[in-house]
Amino acid sequence: MKVSLKDDTLEAGTELYVVGLGTLVNGKTVEFSKEEVEAFESQSGNKLADAFNNDPRIELAGAGSKGGDGS
Repeated sequence: MKVSLKDDTLEAGTELYVVGLGTLVNGKTVEFSKEEVEAFESQSGNKLADAFNNDPRIELAGAGSKGGDGS
């Protein structure tokens, strides 16, 4: 799954570590493997899409990016 962080309050290139997932980079798209996403979901108890669905700074693309039913 591809995850993009776009936060105007942070400098481009600022890194944000998400526990259980890894590092996001402001202004860039990072691709996480299925295994990395599953590890995050197992640790957090939330689907990745559901965990970030109310955060306008985060954009998800790829399988499972819609949340809820896993689509």
